[in-house]
Amino acid sequence: MEILELNDKSVEHFAYLNMMPGGQVVEAQLPIYHGTIAGLPEGVEALIVTSDLQGIVPGTEKKSDAASGTEPADKLLGEVLPAYIRLLLEVEWPELDPQKVGVLLCGDMYALRGKRGASGNPVPVWLAFRAAFGWVAGVHGNHDLTDDAVAHRLHRSEGIHCMDGPAAVISAGPPPGGLAPNAAKPSQLRIAGLGGIIGRPDKPNRLPAEQYLQSVRKLLKQQPDCLLLHQSPGIAELGLAGEPLIRQALEAGPETLVFSGHTHWDTPLIQLSNGTQVVNADSKLFIFTR
Repeated sequence: MEILELNDKSVEHFAYLNMMPGGQVVEAQLPIYHGTIAGLPEGVEALIVTSDLQGIVPGTEKKSDAASGTEPADKLLGEVLPAYIRLLLEVEWPELDPQKVGVLLCGDMYALRGKRGASGNPVPVWLAFRAAFGWVAGVHGNHDLTDDAVAHRLHRSEGIHCMDGPAAVISAGPPPGGLAPNAAKPSQLRIAGLGGIIGRPDKPNRLPAEQYLQSVRKLLKQQPDCLLLHQSPGIAELGLAGEPLIRQALEAGPETLVFSGHTHWDTPLIQLSNGTQVVNADSKLFIFTR
């Protein structure tokens, strides 16, 4: 696949609450961008890509609280966002069938009021995106924590492809039988995924550098349609934060399309020396159509 064009002006913004150091809660806006993409298979009309939805949206429902009896029940940003994006598609691109739209998640879907960098269960976000669109594929970030029961729920949910192993390549899209037998193009995307970040292996969702980079190289050799990473490569000459070792591994491999997050880039799309495109989705959402 290849990004043909990515508009630098957002189509829309979605309001949410963000956590700052010291527990301060501030209003924020999630930008939503539109781009065009080549190489989508038959049966996949558009892709939604996002990462690091570490915010909350105050709910109208109440939850029990020992002190005051009830208080507003916060929702994760990613729980509320899918319904809004589906409505946006209906207005801006009414020709799209939501069941033929895939979602790619690059990790860190959890947030907690008053605590910046909180870690916890991202499953409600995955389920919300799956309820709104045809299928969801993605990786976990370093702040996404799942126990065995939660992981089992993701893996047994139809239309959800959670790549929470060391490295994985999956096929995602409409069921192979959903197209005519003589369809000219494949019906599914081959998506590679590696979650977590380079770091101390005694901490959640972290791998030693060589093990992480070996996984990246292994995935690239399988020539997927795209590669999902949580951690972005570092591009020093452009002032884009990230891990330089990941950049080296990507440039040493075959040309591909990479979606990532973890560190914020003001420039969301860059091209490496070997032709690989990297889209940084940290605190952003992209809608890619044909």
